[in-house]
Amino acid sequence: MAGHCRVEFEADGRTVVADLPVGSGGGKSSVGSPLTVRYQADDPRTVAREADVGGGGAAVLAVLSGGGALFSLMLSAVAAVFVVRQRRAGLNPGAGAAGRHARPAAAHPSER
Repeated sequence: MAGHCRVEFEADGRTVVADLPVGSGGGKSSVGSPLTVRYQADDPRTVAREADVGGGGAAVLAVLSGGGALFSLMLSAVAAVFVVRQRRAGLNPGAGAAGRHARPAAAHPSER
């Protein structure tokens, strides 16, 4: 998974040694075991495992990234609704100290 996996194979009659890309599952195979790889025709040192080429890992990453983005968007929308409700509750004249019934104050001694 951390890279540094090398493969050796024949391409166009010559032996090529190439590094597998980081994140490839090539490290799970023991040294010397056969492994099917794909390489670019113009640069045989650019290789990937046959099992990694299908796009399954990229699809999972795309779904997880999209799900995380939607979750963050939903969370921010819920927070915005909560803030708006709090502000409206504070502006409502029937709520808070302004809506409480107060007892009449005693008259000042000079007004009696």
